[in-house]
This record gives sequence, C-alpha cells and structure tokens, in this order.
Amino acid sequence: KRHDVVQTIEPKSGPWGEFTNTVYCETNTWAIGFRQRVEKPCDKCDDTALNALELLCGKKDGTSVKSIKAHDGFWGDWSEVVRCPGDKNFLKGVSFKIEPPQELGDDTAANDCRFACSRSSNIFASNGDPWGDWQEMKYCPPSTAICGFSLKLENMQDKEDDTAANGAKFECCSL
Repeated sequence: KRHDVVQTIEPKSGPWGEFTNTVYCETNTWAIGFRQRVEKPCDKCDDTALNALELLCGKKDGTSVKSIKAHDGFWGDWSEVVRCPGDKNFLKGVSFKIEPPQELGDDTAANDCRFACSRSSNIFASNGDPWGDWQEMKYCPPSTAICGFSLKLENMQDKEDDTAANGAKFECCSL
C-alpha cells in the first residue's frame, strides 16, 4: 500500500464480480500507460470482452519502471502497450465501455477502456470489443495521478454466462 493515496475513483462498471486486491505502482512512480486483455467476438460462443488490465508505471521523467496487474484474466489476447507520450504525463482519468445486462442474451459487461493523460489527449488500446457505450470519464483530483487499481472480476461461471472483467477502481496518488 502507498501512503500518498488521495482519492479512489470508480468509473461506471458492470453489475457482476468482486474486486481483486489493489495493486500499486512503486513509490515515486505513477501510471503512464496501459494494456488490456480482451476476448474477440466469438460468434456462437460465450463472449466475455474485457478480461484484464495492466498499468505501466513510470517516473516523472517518463522512464517506465514496471507494470502492475491485479489479475491475469481468463480469455483473450493482450493489446500493445499504449502510453501517454513524453515526461510528466500520467494517467489521470478513466472510462469503460459498458454493455448493459442482456436479460436472456450473452452478457459481456466491460468491453473496452480508455484513459485521459495529464498533458495530452485520451489513449486507447486497439483491441476493444464493439458492445455497449462509453461511460463518463472519472478524474483524479488536481496534482494527483493514477497509482494503483483493483479489477472488478467475475470468476469463471462453468456452464453459465461469463463476463470476466466488469470494471475497476483506481487509486490517485499525489504528484
């Protein structure tokens, strides 16, 4: 745990799953990029869409230090790492693309994730799934940036409908 956490932000998520343990960037590093694990649309099978997130942590000079992930997820492929360009450019806001419950259909919940950078425009991965709508961006307070997160994950449902990752909550630490 870090002692410089100022606030937890929780963008709108899907209704299923439990939060994993929170993982943090090392002291004096903050999130500067991310990648996501997404299962591609699979026609007549059980779609899950977003399965996991990994944040790339970096120093103020823009040097990346290491990555953190709260869970590996179960299905799909990891995207490329997408990062906020330059130095002193951290992840400060986050939004998920959420599909509402499908009643008798195949639920996926979270399909894609995007982040706001503190000194440039939003960043996206290239492997998001098509279902649902982008939710409101939630931001860290001024002079803070994302420094940790906990994934909202539905465990495997055996023969029931799987959704995997439904969202996440993020820790904002002082810069």
